[in-house]
Amino acid sequence: MHHATRRTARPDRPQPIIQRHGRHRQRVDRPVYWGCLLMVLTVSGLGAPIAASADDGIDFFESKVRPLLVQHCYECHSVDTGESSGDLLVDSAAGMQTGGMHGPAIVPGDSAASLMIKAIRYDDADMQMPPAGKLDQESIDVLSHWITIGAPDPREGTVIAKATSPIDRDPKTHWTFVTPKQPNAPDHPGRSDRDAIDTWARTAAQSNGIETSPPADDATLVRRLYFDLTGLPPTAEQIRNYTESLRPDRYARLVDSLLASPEFAERFARHWLDVARYADTVGYDFGGKERRIKGSERYRDWVIKAFAADMPYNRMIEHQLAGDRTDPNNIDGNLDAMGFLTLGRKFINGLDITDDRIDVITRGLLGLTVACARCHDHKFDPIPTSDYYSLFGVLNSSRQPDDGASPLMMVDKEKVGDHPILLRGQAGNRGPIAPRQFLTSLRNPDEKPFTEGSGRWELSQRITATDNPLTARVMVNRLWDRLIGKPLVDSPSDFGFRTEAPAVPEVLDELAVAFAKDWSIKRVIRRIVMTGVYQQSSAATDAMIDVDPDNQLLTRGNRKRRDFESLRDSLLCVAGSLDRSMGGPPVEITLSTPTPKRTVYAMIDRQNLPALFRTFDFASPDTHSPKRYFTTVPQQALFLMNSPQMFALAKRTSESIRQTVNEQDIEATVTAVFQQVLRRAPTNNDLAMAIEFLKSPAADVALEIDPRDLWSYGVAKLGDQESVVSFEPLTHFTGDRWQTSETFPHDSPNGYAFLDRENGHTPRANDMAVVRRFTVPFDAKVSIRGQIGHRDQGDGVNVGVWIGGKRRFFTNQKSNQRPIGPIEGKAKSGETIDLVVSPGESDSFDSFFLRATLQLVGDDGRRVETNTVRDFSGPRTDATGEPLDRLAQLAQVLMLSNEFAFVD
Repeated sequence: MHHATRRTARPDRPQPIIQRHGRHRQRVDRPVYWGCLLMVLTVSGLGAPIAASADDGIDFFESKVRPLLVQHCYECHSVDTGESSGDLLVDSAAGMQTGGMHGPAIVPGDSAASLMIKAIRYDDADMQMPPAGKLDQESIDVLSHWITIGAPDPREGTVIAKATSPIDRDPKTHWTFVTPKQPNAPDHPGRSDRDAIDTWARTAAQSNGIETSPPADDATLVRRLYFDLTGLPPTAEQIRNYTESLRPDRYARLVDSLLASPEFAERFARHWLDVARYADTVGYDFGGKERRIKGSERYRDWVIKAFAADMPYNRMIEHQLAGDRTDPNNIDGNLDAMGFLTLGRKFINGLDITDDRIDVITRGLLGLTVACARCHDHKFDPIPTSDYYSLFGVLNSSRQPDDGASPLMMVDKEKVGDHPILLRGQAGNRGPIAPRQFLTSLRNPDEKPFTEGSGRWELSQRITATDNPLTARVMVNRLWDRLIGKPLVDSPSDFGFRTEAPAVPEVLDELAVAFAKDWSIKRVIRRIVMTGVYQQSSAATDAMIDVDPDNQLLTRGNRKRRDFESLRDSLLCVAGSLDRSMGGPPVEITLSTPTPKRTVYAMIDRQNLPALFRTFDFASPDTHSPKRYFTTVPQQALFLMNSPQMFALAKRTSESIRQTVNEQDIEATVTAVFQQVLRRAPTNNDLAMAIEFLKSPAADVALEIDPRDLWSYGVAKLGDQESVVSFEPLTHFTGDRWQTSETFPHDSPNGYAFLDRENGHTPRANDMAVVRRFTVPFDAKVSIRGQIGHRDQGDGVNVGVWIGGKRRFFTNQKSNQRPIGPIEGKAKSGETIDLVVSPGESDSFDSFFLRATLQLVGDDGRRVETNTVRDFSGPRTDATGEPLDRLAQLAQVLMLSNEFAFVD
């Protein structure tokens, strides 16, 4: 089983053998509970020939069978131990004859009809016990003989009733499958209550002997609102204007202005992209094929526009599942919404691609782990395998066209149809046909299967139906989590039988009922941030910690740390480097120089997700992410202290301060840097410490070699043996790649030439090449390893490696990929290492990728290692050739502080 959260094994369920099936764990339904029972027969010492004798009957059982059962089987299959693995009990005659989940273990008098004998004889490929190997013939004869003579067994005892399967349970016995209703108005609203939500929270707290927290101070509220609604910090002036305002509606006006801002749409779009497992590449692909998903950014930009326009959530769902129905020609751009389905990871097994789409629909929109029913009925929830294959049939009746109004669209196949259940998830093991229809637990008894094409449109209508108990609850819970810092339901994508109701259940149902009336996301957000619950201080009393340590009763605000996107965007913002333009292709944000675009526009590469993303807990793009998790690891502090990006931003911050204040006025300078970074004036203690810091001399720093300063990127004229005759640097950097001009491709001989982190394209002339050039910093022995690939048809590209003016490697790379190295040589200080790629005889299909690691060892023991992917960079205008001065260091210290990283 996969995807389900907080899963633990149940003692009344068999523990199946698990084998890999694609990316899933496949259950093989072998009766594992026979294992310990039968293994004892191999060590029982029953070596005498079997024949009817006085030992037959009860004496035979008592002397030969019972001791073995007690010693080897009761531990997992007896009432006394409380274990009945596979629903099988072997401590009574009734238990043996009743059997477990596969039926009676024995048929007294008929060994041939007994499952036990079939299993130990390996008659059935799916039922072979023990799994480690077949029993010797003597042991098989012993057990067969005992059953043949009637399986005499004097033990008494009754069989414990088997646990009811979740498939047999009425879903409406669990709160999540009951349509939410408007809760009764709370009794005795308090004078300070702003909403019924506040009254329910206060009542719950008081019933547990504690009180709710008072409101946070004005400055904290402004900072909190800006973070939650835009992901950016307010300016010191914006905070001051709010705190000094005497308008009674100042808070509501601020909320409305932030909700109307484009930054709000970008912020909440990024939240939804976690749900949609958004990425710009397919993941791993064979044969060096292009991994970049054409038009991926169109889905991201559609999500931003949808949040900006407050598109009703039910319409968002319709467009994402059936944009080919709602906007078939993409006139309004809604066909791009189908990236929700098509932007998933690419798997070798097509079944896994459909499985991924089922998962993002059901966990993302319904909070149900339907993908757990791929190989067997769900272990915990009312989701039979037939439900999984009903949805499988819907998606399997759809396809992505080669050309269409959007590269992200899906359309119905010409021939749509239902799909058979794949027993145990195996493609060649087909069972009954599963009609295309909605989930059993949410379907009306007289509801008909889907008939309109693939059924995606009908599926969207059932997901957004007013009687669906899950859709509104799931989305409201996600919004609450993003705003409050903790979801009402702790498992945002699992609303199954084992999910407990919130401690204050009225809040979730109140919001869900209101949301389902108009599906306005902005209206729900506005209501939440207007409540007293949202505006509470995060300070906690001892009583709160003792009674409500996890804040389930909503007694206080939750302290929140900036997520990766907000942290990076805020650093750009305080340095005056944030580019607020919206939309466009994804940009590379891990270069040595800061990329100014907001982090929502970052290139997300599934296969090579940069360490920076992982370090700061970015949501995995491989699968749907229910919520963000926050860790504290040394790598976070190391990045903020040592990253060239941080040095550059600290320098820019100090430079902007020098333009506004006289640096000779140290007190004014300190005040300015605090105002710019932390958005507040320094305290007296802050002021004294910062002045002392600025007056102290900076320590000398021994500069180390930064490989990024030694790389250059260009085009070259080739001579004999593909040697570099002349090298001309590429002049235009787009933010993630070098090329010859701002326009690409350009109408010139080198107009198609470019190099990015690992990809490139040659010039058109076969006596020209693109070159990654590394200048050797000291006399050294050189060793190079890497990988090269050519993704297209055509006659391939020529790849040469030159070390110190000597060619050490050459090959023609065509339509595949291969490792290279070790390539070894020597070079003197100032000489170059050139990685040269030129076209073949023809001038078409000359895209390639190249990744290489260079190791240099000097005669004096100095070492440098550089990697073409890791150390790729744009112009080194902010290169760290000079250490930060004292003012820039102070700015960086404040950027490193907890006050900057935490919201309140």
